[in-house]
Amino acid sequence: MIQQAIRRDPATALIRALIALAGPGVELQEHRGTSWASATFAGMRHVLRLHFAGADAVAQGDQLARRLGDQEFTIAGHIVADIAVRDTHRRCDGEPALTLTIEALTVEDA
Repeated sequence: MIQQAIRRDPATALIRALIALAGPGVELQEHRGTSWASATFAGMRHVLRLHFAGADAVAQGDQLARRLGDQEFTIAGHIVADIAVRDTHRRCDGEPALTLTIEALTVEDA
């Protein structure tokens, strides 16, 4: 039997956690992940763009933006070292919409 170490994917886990936290009105428009390392840690920098369309969804997005910095995330084998909303774009003409650009840093939990 061949045994391989299963690498836990922090990007997928982070996306799932954010979508669950944001609620049903969210659409993931983009995720970019790049490797990151310091002298003592290794991990990944993430840039995510979440889109909320409609008044109820925009309210959910506003709520996510307010509480994101204080949110604890459980990602097996990783720690969310930093997460913040870096950009907010609102559309008010027609159907209200909100797009949040979120940046995060996950590091491997040793």
